[in-house]
Amino acid sequence: MEQLFNALKSEKLDERHAAVSLMAERARENPEAAKQIVSALKEADMSGRWYLGRALVKTGPSVIPLLTAEAETENDAGILKYYGAVLASFGETSVEPLLSLFASENAAARGMAGAALEKIGEPALEPLLAAANSENQTVKICAGIVLMKLGVYNY
Repeated sequence: MEQLFNALKSEKLDERHAAVSLMAERARENPEAAKQIVSALKEADMSGRWYLGRALVKTGPSVIPLLTAEAETENDAGILKYYGAVLASFGETSVEPLLSLFASENAAARGMAGAALEKIGEPALEPLLAAANSENQTVKICAGIVLMKLGVYNY
């Protein structure tokens, strides 16, 4: 994987794209490779994070549990932004895992989850409406904020 990570710094766009595709292929075959991509994302510059995020998107929804678990302990908004973008790209499949982050002790993870759910939009509405009636006050508040951002005020 190290060679593929280094290829992301290539001057040649086609080499960077090929590296992203190969990373995703390896991560689909071996979950450990997905963990390596996430670790590399934490250390990369903004350009590298973009390509590594793209590799996670191309890996597919199998990375959802990994990213939600990583979000629980991540406080760097720059990293969480990429986790959220990847999770939002999976649409409805990510809604319930993102909603579960509303109960997290990590406020930054809750914020990322809210932003990702807002980006998902309509497919998240019904689950957000249910979460807005949660007995957990934090979950209730987070869901209400996202609903308001989506223009839903009566729930």
